[in-house]
Amino acid sequence: MQKMWKSKSPRGGEREKGVENLFEEIIAENICNLRKETDIQIQGAERAPKKSPGSRMPVPLSRLILFSGLMAGGSWALIYYLIQKTFSRASYYQLGLEQLHSHPEALEALGCPLSVRFLQLTDKHNFVDIADAQLKIPVSGSKSEGHLYVSSYRSGPFKRWYLQEVFLELRDGQQIPVFKLSGENGDEVKKE
Repeated sequence: MQKMWKSKSPRGGEREKGVENLFEEIIAENICNLRKETDIQIQGAERAPKKSPGSRMPVPLSRLILFSGLMAGGSWALIYYLIQKTFSRASYYQLGLEQLHSHPEALEALGCPLSVRFLQLTDKHNFVDIADAQLKIPVSGSKSEGHLYVSSYRSGPFKRWYLQEVFLELRDGQQIPVFKLSGENGDEVKKE
């Protein structure tokens, strides 16, 4: 026995349908509705950019290169500054500057105030290893400028640094001896 339902037709009339016809009608209506919804979703997906939660907008290559260059340059400047600070705090560097500050002839030739600039790290005169240190320190004053050459040694790692020789070479080529270690055993110290 087949069950019959009364339904309203789109034209306003009622008609009787069987169970199979009713299911076919429901499926047809739902498929049409599903197709409309799918069309809307596809159109929406075509218009809006694909984004996932937490994703970022793409960065143009030129900006990426610019920011990378700035980061690399800033890092290099920081490393260079830290190397200079390490040199300026070392005892062989400080000992040489102390000798310069206590030498009246060298101070008179340079003029006051005395200014000490950064070392040129690529200069062949700047050399430090376990037992020896040689530096060429740029200095200037109100009258002239030049380089303070400092030569130091120590007997082994983690031992105290001792000056061997310190002299000032001015821009015009004049050399002013500031300190020289004399004697074979290193006991005698001569200040020139």
